Amino acid sequence: MPAMVIGGAAAELDALRAFEAGADDFVPSPLGYLELRARMRALLRRCAPPDADATRLQVGPLCVDLVARAAFLRGRPLQLRRMEYELLARLAREPDRAFGREELLREIWRYRSTGSTRTVDTHASRLRATLRAADSAPWVIAVWGIGYRLR
Repeated sequence: MPAMVIGGAAAELDALRAFEAGADDFVPSPLGYLELRARMRALLRRCAPPDADATRLQVGPLCVDLVARAAFLRGRPLQLRRMEYELLARLAREPDRAFGREELLREIWRYRSTGSTRTVDTHASRLRATLRAADSAPWVIAVWGIGYRLR
């Protein structure tokens, strides 16, 4: 539970004692209503538990758990290598979008220059095979001239 202390004056010692006692914020009075409301909202936002939707990506029967770094298809866990998981998580964040190979190389593999590498294609192929073993439907779609997207 967040705690805010409203003190009588702007004394440093009062603020120090409030923080040592466990306060999350100290505000000297007089305090206006609008500032109090804004500080309370900010305090509650900082202390709120993480949103469950922000920790899981759901694309139909495919679920990517970002906290556990695990992926499930139709409730069954997928055995993915680290970079295959990263590729799947990136595609699942925006399932309706086609990602360019260069963009994926920069974001996932941290390549500065793309050159002529088949890294994305190799990992996409492995990911596609893993997903196909769990479900016969194609999940990772190659977009000609662009890169990849989820179905």
